[in-house]
Amino acid sequence: MTIYDLMTAFAVGLVCLLIWQNAGFRDRAIALAKQHCEHMDVQLLDDTVSLLSLRPKRDKRGNFSIARRYEFEFTATGDYRYRGEMTMMGKRLYDVELEPHRIH
Repeated sequence: MTIYDLMTAFAVGLVCLLIWQNAGFRDRAIALAKQHCEHMDVQLLDDTVSLLSLRPKRDKRGNFSIARRYEFEFTATGDYRYRGEMTMMGKRLYDVELEPHRIH
């Protein structure tokens, strides 16, 4: 086994680890989006979120963390789809923004 083979195996393992870890964060993001939508008296559509960006960012304490931005769709009346975005710092919810929407 050469050093190239070891480096390739390490890179493949690292990519697999990141994909597996990101799936856990996505599940957490879905749960947080549902919770926030219930709190705002709107309905999360399709029970899904999609990753918009992933970047290092400083948290409120000045420590570096990975900021993940997700987007989702919701409805307030059942007639229209609106867009929402949420930012997570690590596993914690950092910010949620909902488009202006009609209230039933």
